[in-house]
Amino acid sequence: MTNINCNKNDNLPVMMYLHGFMSGANGAKQRQLQKRFKGQFRVIAPELYAEPEISLKIINELIEKEKPEIIVGTSLGGFMALMCEAADADLVIVNPCLFPNTQLALWCDKELPYFCQRLDGVQTYRLTQAVLDRYLDYNIFDILQAINHHVWALCSTADDLLGDSHVQALEKLLPKNHLTIVDDFGHQCNGAGLTHLYDLIERVIAYRRY
Repeated sequence: MTNINCNKNDNLPVMMYLHGFMSGANGAKQRQLQKRFKGQFRVIAPELYAEPEISLKIINELIEKEKPEIIVGTSLGGFMALMCEAADADLVIVNPCLFPNTQLALWCDKELPYFCQRLDGVQTYRLTQAVLDRYLDYNIFDILQAINHHVWALCSTADDLLGDSHVQALEKLLPKNHLTIVDDFGHQCNGAGLTHLYDLIERVIAYRRY
């Protein structure tokens, strides 16, 4: 069975959170989103992997079952959100890792510890070039052009991993009012980043209701 972190309330619509590289479903973000949107959404977070085909299979099966209205993805989770079979869900991506084959290469062939206690019990991972090469099968530009009306992005120009590469790419592909650009948090979405994220999700909720 897929490892999933979720809160039980079948009467609420679903928000899905997709974590980033070297994190897990047990990270803080699922709990933060659940606390902030308590009574509005049931927040679920599947445990994902660096291998894109494995993660996308997990995500797509969960989408078919749970039918989330909003899918939030941070970093590599943002990439997965763009590539998944999202149906009519709106996608909220934060500092998305749009080019994993190059942007994750810094960690290639290193034994890496996960940032949180994984639900699958595995606590280290070695990223290989073979895994990085699998991302070349996905064309981020074609996908974004096809679904940009369902994509909402929060990008920081102070991102210590991506620089402004994500901003430059998304400025050309998203409607202007779907792209929020700030400079007050780094790659990880915490502090001011969380405030911006909550505000953006509220905008998306209002848009869907309208």
